[in-house]
Amino acid sequence: MASTTEVSTGAPQGASPGEPTLAKNEMGLLGSTVFAFAGAAPGQTVSIVLASLVAASAYGTILPLAFSGLALLFIAIAFQRLNMWRQNAGATYEWVCRSLSPYAGNLVGWLMLVAFAGFVLIDVITLGTSSLALLGISPSNQLGGTIAIVLIGTFLTATAIIGLRPSARLQITVAAIEFSILLVFIVWAFIEVYLVHKAGTVRPTTHWLSFSGTGTGVFSAAMVIAVASIAGWDGGIYVNEETERPEKNPGLGAVIGTVVVVVMFLLMFATFQGIAPLSALNAHAANAAAFVGQRLGGSAGEHVISFAVFLSVVATTQVAIIGTARLTFSMSRDRVLPAKLGEVHPRFRTPAFTTGLLGALTIVFGVVDIYVSSVATAILDLVTVSGLLYGLFYAITGMAASWYYRRFILRSFKDVMILGAMPLAGAGLLLWVAYKAAIALTSTERWILIGLAALGVTMLIVAVKVYKSPIFKIKAEAATTTEPQLNVGAG
Repeated sequence: MASTTEVSTGAPQGASPGEPTLAKNEMGLLGSTVFAFAGAAPGQTVSIVLASLVAASAYGTILPLAFSGLALLFIAIAFQRLNMWRQNAGATYEWVCRSLSPYAGNLVGWLMLVAFAGFVLIDVITLGTSSLALLGISPSNQLGGTIAIVLIGTFLTATAIIGLRPSARLQITVAAIEFSILLVFIVWAFIEVYLVHKAGTVRPTTHWLSFSGTGTGVFSAAMVIAVASIAGWDGGIYVNEETERPEKNPGLGAVIGTVVVVVMFLLMFATFQGIAPLSALNAHAANAAAFVGQRLGGSAGEHVISFAVFLSVVATTQVAIIGTARLTFSMSRDRVLPAKLGEVHPRFRTPAFTTGLLGALTIVFGVVDIYVSSVATAILDLVTVSGLLYGLFYAITGMAASWYYRRFILRSFKDVMILGAMPLAGAGLLLWVAYKAAIALTSTERWILIGLAALGVTMLIVAVKVYKSPIFKIKAEAATTTEPQLNVGAG
């Protein structure tokens, strides 16, 4: 295999001669880290789930977030180790195919596509409500929401088609503004809640650090929400073929981004949850961040933090579109999906057709969601299932990392921890959370899950029998080194 000093030129292994490949060296470590931050969308997430997490944990939000963050950090390290082995836009799909089985890998790839699609949908839908909130317009304004979704969704899709570099520049700018605004409000809320004890705030107690909060919290339910909240930090991994030092930067960016995201979430929830009684938070559950801003700074505070939420939604929507398009591209390149989805634009060197199709479909569904309540309910059910699937494929990644590096686990205490204990501990906790989420699914959500599983098996059969993908002929690999290897693309 190639050493880390080699430079990848031309088409990746397995590509046909003259076939255009994804652009190289489009962003560096900063871009990978910012993609992780944007994928988790702190501003958007706290606005949507603050009330529900406080209610589920009875103000005991800190421990669920800390445990979830630690588990996801362990999985981020697993992503880093596997990315040191192979840099492929399919990430976990590719790694499971080559370390465990191509059949298992394809099922995982389908699981990932569904999870990603669900989160892209909720991101696009939130574009409308966050835009209206920023402008002071009622979120029930259908025409306003439609215009926002179409205009912003089209802009983000077009930028993603043109190239990763302009997208990365947009992400870095947005992240700097969003991070700064949120940090100001975190400090402000800390002063008001913990130091001044402003009238109307909730006084912190040691119960906030317990598993049951003030006494009625359900830790498992809070964990389900916490894991879903932090999900998305892997956004930079799926552009690893287009990143500088692809065997190092994407994985390191995921680890750094996860640490930043977890710390940000802990600070936000620990301070924002005390800004008003739970009844008031529940009354503003649809846009909790704006309520926090209003409580702290009146109308001006509400508008400023709403701007941060809007930027967060914009950033995570684009990262979700880019990541989903890259995963689809990778699977199509392996001939397990239609070949058209694996085409690369000869000028922009992006999966332009897939990106445009994905953007267009999500815009259409986002608009339909506004006007058709039955579709809106179905999309909400799909999003709930997608959260469960995220936990599953994160856990599978942790297990795949330990299995691939199994020959080196007992080499030293460091390897025992990094290659064995940490990824398996993260996977175990996430599997427990996925189980808790599964038993809490409604009847409709269970049928959606069953239907998606059946469709995944069907697609696997099509890939084997119809597309006759050569990937099903590969043999499972095991690590021969723990050093980074430049192994970009297919093959």
